[in-house]
Order: sequence, then C-alpha cells, then structure tokens
Amino acid sequence: MGIARGRFVIDTHVHAQRHAAKFKARGIKPDYSRLGEEMMRSKDIVVYDNSPRLLYDMDRYGVDMCVLVSAFAMTDEINLEIVRNNPDRFIAQVGATEYMLQARRGEIEWTIEGHCAELDRLLATGMFPGGIGEGFPLNPDPKRPYVWEERFQEICQVMEVAKKHGVPATYHTGMPTGYAGSKRVMGVLGRAVTDWGNPLLCHDVAAAYPEVPIIMQHGGMQGWWSEMYMEPTFEIAAAHRNVYLECGMYWAELYEKPLTDPNIGAEKLIWGTDWGASIPVQYRPGLYPQTYFDQNRKQGLPIHQVDYFGWSLRQLDKLDIPQDDLNLILGGNAVRIFKLEDRMPHSRMFKEYAE
Repeated sequence: MGIARGRFVIDTHVHAQRHAAKFKARGIKPDYSRLGEEMMRSKDIVVYDNSPRLLYDMDRYGVDMCVLVSAFAMTDEINLEIVRNNPDRFIAQVGATEYMLQARRGEIEWTIEGHCAELDRLLATGMFPGGIGEGFPLNPDPKRPYVWEERFQEICQVMEVAKKHGVPATYHTGMPTGYAGSKRVMGVLGRAVTDWGNPLLCHDVAAAYPEVPIIMQHGGMQGWWSEMYMEPTFEIAAAHRNVYLECGMYWAELYEKPLTDPNIGAEKLIWGTDWGASIPVQYRPGLYPQTYFDQNRKQGLPIHQVDYFGWSLRQLDKLDIPQDDLNLILGGNAVRIFKLEDRMPHSRMFKEYAE
C-alpha cells in the first residue's frame, strides 16, 4: 500500500471501465472528431471492466475508495459488478446507461420522463449512494436545440429524483479541447449553450433545490490551459451552501482562489480526478501552466493507462495548508456528501468544532 496523503482518501470521479474499439480489426481509421459519437452509438466497441488497473493504482498511491462514474457508453451494470466484487473500495453513481444507449441507437425514443423513471427505479435499489452523474441527462440527438428555460425544466425533474432519494446530483463543467467534446459544449452541433457550456446557470438549480448537494464536476477544469470555466464555478460554490467543487484536475496554483475565499474554503472542495478518461497530461516547459490535462489530435488516442493519481497528488503536495484541511479535500467532505460515516474506521477523523 502506498503512503496516503490523508486519513481516508476518496477519489469522487473515476471511470473503472474502458473501451476496446478494435479499429485495426475493423479496418477503420480513427476519426477523432467523431470519436465520442462512435463510442456511444456503435455496437462494435466493447466496454470492459478495467478495475484491476484501478485497484493497482489505488494501492500504489494510497487511495482508499473511489466513486465510480458511467460515461461514454460505460454501463451501470458493470459498475455494480465492480462494487459487488470490492464493496469496501467502491461506490457508484447512476446514469441510467442502458436507457441512454437504447435511445442513442434508435431503439427507443428518449424523453426526460423516461430517463428519470429509470433513475428512480435504479436509485430505489439502494445500490447507487454516489448519486446521479455524470452530469444531468441530455437528449442524445446532437441536432436538438435547447433554450435554458426548457433545459431547466428537464434538470428540475432530475433534481426531484435526487431529492426523493437523498443523493447528490452532478453538474458537468469544463471540457478538453482535443477531440470532439468541446463542440458539444459550445453548441456548434446545433445546441444552444446550456448547462455544460455555462456554469453560471447552476445558480437557478442550486437556488431551487437547496437541500440537494450539487457537485460541479471538474470544478471548471477538465482540460486545456484556459481557466475560463473556473471563475463561474467559484461564484456558484461561494453563493450556495449545497454546491461543491471537484478539484482533482487542478494544477497547484488553481487551488489558491477557492481555498482563500471565505465562502468556499477546504470545506467545499472534493478530490475527483477523472481517472480512466484517458486524457493525457500535456507538457509546456517554462510556460504557465507547465503541465495540464488535455487531448492532442497529433498524438491520437492513448493506449496506455494515463496516470491521474500521481499528477494530481503531486499538485496537492505543493499546498502549504493544515493537514486537517487537506484531509477534508481528500476524503472528509466526500464522507459527508455520500453519507459514508459507517465506512470510517473511527469517528472524529475530520475537521469539526463544537457549536
């Protein structure tokens, strides 16, 4: 077991599944501009359990537990199997992935009502204490235009499900620039820019559902060197008690603003790295930032397992803050948000003061 940076370390954003695209076997040249669409629609791409590599990294870096997230045609079913095999190491979020895959393949017509009914059914099993993610469900038709008023009503239906089951919901922020993801965010496929492209819209969601914890995934930084999405996420977290920021993809200097904001602080940061998303670290010697996550079309898809834990934990090592604060970021806040107190070896492990 590696030396842990905190008393109980939880990565709140992990993809324990991976894709076997078999481009050579199919005689297909990878088209990175359409990669995301193919991953989610093609029946030829196989999704498999990648948890052995994840468990190896967890042991090497001293990570006690991970929250499993489904995305890019990954399935709730595989995540549940991983949880069953390692109940002390994992919990899962729910995405109603089978419903979404059927809609993407044209087998059923997607509706927010249908998606929420499936989320409700799965959460009722008690197998998904990680809440709803990754992000809010969205109509899979890439040409479907949205205005915020309509999208907000869809999100409210998802939030009602989260409220009913007492679990957190996730609001996706930030996007790497390399492959096709940023096009979806910025609306060039026909969508108006809504929740994925504008973190400030979360004001409406957080104010309407103050009792539901909202995790702003990636805290505005999923990739690239630009900080354009970060400032809005800081505003949301500072303005609402129920909003938390994922910070696992921050380079060290990015922690300064939220940590020194009296309305954010260590109490509202949670460590979530996006392990398994296969976004490599880019290197620019002498520039700021010198290293950062992003995709690179010239390199193509990484075949190796990108090391998220190592880079992210080295950024945290640069912070000269109290260990009790670091313990909150690395696990204490997640214990409270996901109601994992019964998983702790002892009580009173994390920062708390008598009233």
